[in-house]
Amino acid sequence: MKPHFSMASWLRRGFEAGVVGAVLAIGTLAAMHLSRSGPRLLLPNGLDGALILMPAVASLGVFVVCYPIFLAATREDAILGAVAAFLIAADALGAISFALGGMIYVHPLSHAYPLGVVAAALAVPPALAGLAFGQLSTPLGFGRSAGLRAVLGGAVVGTLVVLAAAYTI
Repeated sequence: MKPHFSMASWLRRGFEAGVVGAVLAIGTLAAMHLSRSGPRLLLPNGLDGALILMPAVASLGVFVVCYPIFLAATREDAILGAVAAFLIAADALGAISFALGGMIYVHPLSHAYPLGVVAAALAVPPALAGLAFGQLSTPLGFGRSAGLRAVLGGAVVGTLVVLAAAYTI
């Protein structure tokens, strides 16, 4: 008899969301490389920089967190799935970005980092805000209502974070 291996539902949904979120976030790396022919060390200031960062922050900070919340059957599944998804997507994006070698200089830290690492760091506040808003604003903390609130909370915070970063980095 063949052994049957099945993952917990929160881990399966977290893995699904993490992989899809990392694939979507690769749009940031593509935007950075296609926006200029030569190697770029500085992120453009203003809305150009925000447009380069937004795909990664939206996919890591909003999509990755809301997907497990939408499909969860319990509050615990929603929280664990969202955390697992964010960690998987951020690690994948950071590794791909490091392998491609697209470095940008971050002025406040006076150091150059891979673009995926910067985008993953900027996605932490929207992810936490979306998770908190989805959990604290509904009595159940999972399902469509909590997922929609997580999307709205994460999107608002993500937009503000990206705009602030685009003018300061």
